[in-house]
Amino acid sequence: MNLTKKRYKLTETDFFIPNPFANICIVQPLTTQTMKTIEVTIYQFSELTEQAKVRALMNYQSDCEYDWSHDAIQSLKAFMNAVGVELWDYQIDWLCPSQSKVRYNGTPHGRFIKEELTGVFSDYSLTTTWNKTRSIEDAVNEFLAEICKDYEHQLSEENYAELCELNDYWFDENGNLI
Repeated sequence: MNLTKKRYKLTETDFFIPNPFANICIVQPLTTQTMKTIEVTIYQFSELTEQAKVRALMNYQSDCEYDWSHDAIQSLKAFMNAVGVELWDYQIDWLCPSQSKVRYNGTPHGRFIKEELTGVFSDYSLTTTWNKTRSIEDAVNEFLAEICKDYEHQLSEENYAELCELNDYWFDENGNLI
């Protein structure tokens, strides 16, 4: 095989890309980027206009998962185990308990269970309701209602304002997080 050798003159704005499969090299000019400085006035959440606060809150809410969902599911699993049944399937809508489905296999034993299952707050509604009614359905409904209230608080303006202050969040004048 006869290869032709070529010489390339590289400048400071070029970069060299070897291609080992084709026995060639590609020379491409580097693009230069010009840095610009832009001055923007930034605001804390409490300093925003009402319209900017609404936008900031809506942005937060649109991308906000329930913070304690993993812990809540662990409580539900521990509860089902404590009453002697197996959690078979679940689909939980944290903001709309009536749309949630919790399925289990087995027959509950009907005995008193301790209040602390996993050590998180969601244990309490499950265990106290069970110990009063001995009904899995009642306990799960109360659990979902309590979780819904907690998630609604998480999404509230009051909670978001506190979150922004504690985490030193800053916004532009339109309520976009900087």
